[in-house]
Amino acid sequence: MSAEIISNSDGIVTVRISGIFSYPDQIALQNEMVNVVSIPNKLSILTIYEDFEGWSHDDRWEDVSFQEKSDPYINKMAIVGAEQWRELALMLVSAGFRSFPVAYFETAELDKAQAWLSAT
Repeated sequence: MSAEIISNSDGIVTVRISGIFSYPDQIALQNEMVNVVSIPNKLSILTIYEDFEGWSHDDRWEDVSFQEKSDPYINKMAIVGAEQWRELALMLVSAGFRSFPVAYFETAELDKAQAWLSAT
């Protein structure tokens, strides 16, 4: 799988995505996240694109049912990756249409992303 939860502490769930991210990878990750995002306290999500090569082509990317169920439990989302992925990554997570802020940080700005997620 090209996506995995690598940490869940201090209210921040950290996800690493690498290689080619496919729709089945997304579904598997969402299934893992179900237990995490259903806790009573809001959490933040840090997604790190590491050795990332892009997304597979699939018409099913339009499915937003997980977003509709999980958004009430999410405080913020930060995405960290190469500049070349910024626009597509923000589009994939529906930035601007979510009920919480989403920000993109370049790979060298991981500390900045973590600080942004921790700030209230």
